Amino acid sequence: MKYGMIKRYTLSALSLLLFLRVAASDTALLGPANTLIKSHSTLEPISSTKIQTYLPVATFWAFSGSNAVPLQFASKFLTGGYIDPQEMKDYESKLSANNRMGFMQDMSVSVYPIPGLSEPNNELAVRQITVGTMSLGGIAFTKDAFGVVFRGNTPYLGTRKELGTNSYLSLRQRYVDFDIKIPVKAGNWSFSSHVKLSQVLDYQRAETSDMFLFTDANADSVVLGGRFYSQRAGYDFWGTGFGFQVGFSAFRNVNRGFLSISVADLGVLTISEAQTQSRGYTWNADALKPAGTSETKDVNVQSVGLSGDDIKVSNWFDRQRDTVAARLNIKDGVQRGTVLSPFTASINYNKYLLGSKIRGYRMGLSYIHVVGFLPRFSADVRWSPGSNINFTHGISVGGFDTYDINSSIDFNAGFINGNKLMWSIYLRGIESLIVPSEFHGGGIGIQVYYPFGG
Repeated sequence: MKYGMIKRYTLSALSLLLFLRVAASDTALLGPANTLIKSHSTLEPISSTKIQTYLPVATFWAFSGSNAVPLQFASKFLTGGYIDPQEMKDYESKLSANNRMGFMQDMSVSVYPIPGLSEPNNELAVRQITVGTMSLGGIAFTKDAFGVVFRGNTPYLGTRKELGTNSYLSLRQRYVDFDIKIPVKAGNWSFSSHVKLSQVLDYQRAETSDMFLFTDANADSVVLGGRFYSQRAGYDFWGTGFGFQVGFSAFRNVNRGFLSISVADLGVLTISEAQTQSRGYTWNADALKPAGTSETKDVNVQSVGLSGDDIKVSNWFDRQRDTVAARLNIKDGVQRGTVLSPFTASINYNKYLLGSKIRGYRMGLSYIHVVGFLPRFSADVRWSPGSNINFTHGISVGGFDTYDINSSIDFNAGFINGNKLMWSIYLRGIESLIVPSEFHGGGIGIQVYYPFGG
């Protein structure tokens, strides 16, 4: 019982790391998708050599990833479920000193233009308006922090655990996106842009710095030191902040293919009220980031005035909560301010091959500005076994994950105003969907395209 009570305190105190708050999210971690699939895409109609511009009219995608945490664990972490202690020990053994994990989800529909009312022209014009919701989260964490949070301190009696620096971000927003045609050319380059107005529904942020935990070999005292802060502007249907983002794309034909460069969702988010708890930081009321640091002292939990017998009592922490918080010198406050939005930057080259079943290939590099995401390189090849279907198979390296084996199917089905709808179903991280106990991230995406304007 004594070890269990120390463990209970540790989990309560370390919840101040607040990357545990991702467990409260109702966003699915399982998911797919090439984030570039959101952008307007130039796709080759299967039965013709003519190239048309297809824009998505309905989209759903979600994906997750990690450099070391298996998909099976990540799913239980978000949705709940029992994990055997031996499995947790095995998960910890696979971690590096520093690790990352994250997820993204997007669901949207096009509300303009109405099929049949969009005609090509050479004027500046809004060619599509899309409404949707997006959720994302990322965490960068140390192996020691993972072990203490998920296994408690009992396995580490007499050991100093360097929890170190950890960072967590979670964001949910609804948005209206205006896709704008720009009638400007520079040489062989064409351009487009988008403007996005968003409403922040949920914002959470947490960081730790130089944290450590030492548990006495007899489990009768716990020493905690370091700095941390957490911010939470909890879910509000009417919004807890607003955002404004812009994006630009440039593309040109290159040898029966095209090269595209784009930056999407670059802008700011304004958070109106974030409840903040911190230790070892100073703040300005009109900023979401700390203004500086302050001196901290290590805290010995047993020095709160508990006897050896008291520390065995199951409710000791509940009775001493205020005293422990006071000794940790935790400061409460309310912050407001702006943060840089999670933007995307990418460069892609699509090559089209005609007259064979191999229809082409694509290579791309993308980056999403969110905690835990590394530059992601992807490559795939397209082939067509028939006149109304395309398959794409490829691999990607980086992002939230180490690598992913990906596959998609594109096919024509249904008509609107005489034009075929193109459907795309995308699977990301197939290896982890087949063996979720061994591999890291995966996802799924579905999109419906329509050739607006040609």
